[in-house]
Amino acid sequence: MSISPRSRKRSHWIDILCIVAIILLSSLTVFLLLKSTSTKQQEIVASSKQSPEAKEKIKESNSVYPGIRIITETSNEKKAPYAIQYPQSNVQSFNEIVKTYTQKLKTLYLEETKYINETNKHNKGELNISFEVFQHSTGYYSFVLHSSMYTGGANGVSEKKIFRLHNQSGHMLTLEELLGKNEKALVTLSEKVKKAVTMDKQIKPYIIQDQLEEKTAPKWGNFSNFALTKDSILFYYDEYEITTGSAGAPIVTIPLTEINDLVADAFKLPVVAVDSKPSTKVPAKEEQNVPKTTTEEAGEVSPKDKVVSLTFDDGPNPDTTVKILETLKKYNAKATFFMLGSRVSFYPEIVQEMKAAGHELGNHTWNHPDLTKASSEKIALEINNTDNAIEKASGSKPTVFRPPYGAVNQTVRNQTALPVVLWDVDTMDWKYRDPNHLLQHVKQHVKNGSIILMHDIHASTAEGLDAVLAYLKGEGYSFVTISELHKLENRKRTLSAS
Repeated sequence: MSISPRSRKRSHWIDILCIVAIILLSSLTVFLLLKSTSTKQQEIVASSKQSPEAKEKIKESNSVYPGIRIITETSNEKKAPYAIQYPQSNVQSFNEIVKTYTQKLKTLYLEETKYINETNKHNKGELNISFEVFQHSTGYYSFVLHSSMYTGGANGVSEKKIFRLHNQSGHMLTLEELLGKNEKALVTLSEKVKKAVTMDKQIKPYIIQDQLEEKTAPKWGNFSNFALTKDSILFYYDEYEITTGSAGAPIVTIPLTEINDLVADAFKLPVVAVDSKPSTKVPAKEEQNVPKTTTEEAGEVSPKDKVVSLTFDDGPNPDTTVKILETLKKYNAKATFFMLGSRVSFYPEIVQEMKAAGHELGNHTWNHPDLTKASSEKIALEINNTDNAIEKASGSKPTVFRPPYGAVNQTVRNQTALPVVLWDVDTMDWKYRDPNHLLQHVKQHVKNGSIILMHDIHASTAEGLDAVLAYLKGEGYSFVTISELHKLENRKRTLSAS
């Protein structure tokens, strides 16, 4: 069959049109694919963006310990807030081990709270990881990480994990090395630890005997959770490990003088007389140096005035405490800060700023234990070490004391001559983490002479404080420290009696 020239011409144009159509369709397909990818990327970015309250903040800062940095991770997400601090050094292997440990806890916490929130919309979790540092004369640091996790239900979970590092050499010390791999020394040490537990009057009623036997048996793994201080070796046990929950998490202290013949030569103490027992001696109340506040010196507050005492626990914190100090300065308000010694040792410059501004410095123990579950020696260490840390940072000893959780008994009172200070208005800022709730609670419960409890480690408290101070000032309240409040109360009693 023959094809006419006209047909060939028409076929040629059809071919061209088909090619053009194919090109246009291909371009359109590529455009749509690119747009789809871009849209998906935007959706991913948008979904990853959190509200300001939920956004994680990670900060690195130097510590007062040479070569040691502090990593702080915080999130104020309402359902699963957390505050995590852990050490980092010049030794990469150590850094990876510590970070892996904290991130494992954080992941577990977030997964658990997410799972529980699916069935309980009102559930709220909380994770706190902090650490303290001990130094030994050999150059070893002992980092004690304290974690407490609550994901829902009746009880939370807490544990302690210790990492030991020689920052110059990078070596991480084990108990085997401390005792020179001497099995006989291990047997002697295990006997001393067991005896220390059974002789502790605070712990003895709560001992789980079969678990104590198991956990103090002479096995290297039983004594791996230890910290080495300048004069003692501390063995940490979790709740329910050797005692019932009523005893808390026991810490067994063995003075190094008692095991000097057991440790390797590099760790032996010089042969000198050393007092192996921590001092519990404290100055008499009348000898306490209670600094006068600016308002007291100026005579601005009288017994007839409406007064309130603002108190902040658990700091200092490099972000929130600093913001709170700025707000207090704005209203010319004086407050009392009950500080943890472990945090004071990290941020001495903030303590200096508190003192310079005329605020009162208070002792809140070294690491926030329930002192009613501790031995007299442990209580004394918690208080005295914090006294010393505050004095080293500020040049002055603390003038008031607040026991963690408000838990106090006569044994606790006997370990300090400082006035024990509780509160009558608990803002519950640790629970609600809501600036608006902070103000509402103060409005409902404040009265003349109130002691208001807040925590300067929460961003929501720092954010909500301005409104609280504005309200109190508008209601005619003056802001006084705890010591000034006590003096005003004494003057009132004197005036009433006269």
